[in-house]
Amino acid sequence: MRVGVAGLVLIAAAVAVAVFLGTPPSAPAPPTSTGAVDTGDAEKDQASTEPLKFDAPSPAPISTSEADQVERAEDSAAAVVAATNDIAQRGDGSAVGLDKIATGFVLGELESAAQEQYDLGYHQVGEAKVTQTTASAVDLSVDPPTMTLTVCVDVSGIDVLDETGKSLKASLYNPGRPVKHVYGAVFEDDVWKLATHEIPDDQDCPLP
Repeated sequence: MRVGVAGLVLIAAAVAVAVFLGTPPSAPAPPTSTGAVDTGDAEKDQASTEPLKFDAPSPAPISTSEADQVERAEDSAAAVVAATNDIAQRGDGSAVGLDKIATGFVLGELESAAQEQYDLGYHQVGEAKVTQTTASAVDLSVDPPTMTLTVCVDVSGIDVLDETGKSLKASLYNPGRPVKHVYGAVFEDDVWKLATHEIPDDQDCPLP
């Protein structure tokens, strides 16, 4: 299993991570950020508190239709990818709104991503795109309901620029095909939220 720099899912936070590099779900959640990052640098502005841009799913009671719940969970996964793109492209430290689509480890992972991106002064050009999402281990009978989502993410159009504007593309992880992510999703607050995350060694997402 690949482990991201500082436990980050961030598409771009550090030299080897232009794409969602993750940490094992069993690892402790990274330190979280409230969106106001104190770097100790008096000359650096505080992190933004402007909400991230993504389509948050609408809360609704769970139904017994597995197909409906899979579709709702897939929408949440797409929202996490969109939020991660926004974190990386803006680089302003904002993590506002992530609790609408993430919880537990994934929430801490993304909040740490926002802080690290801000501290490093990096920003992403281009965006990651979901090419395929597959649900498995769907269990609507437990409390809370759970499922596993395998999400393929194309990062071929991404570059990362450091604080001087220098491209880090040559150092970024890119297996030449969409990157496979495995998320554990839980139904919380009437919404499917991503809670655990890993990037397995078997990278077998189909080419787009």
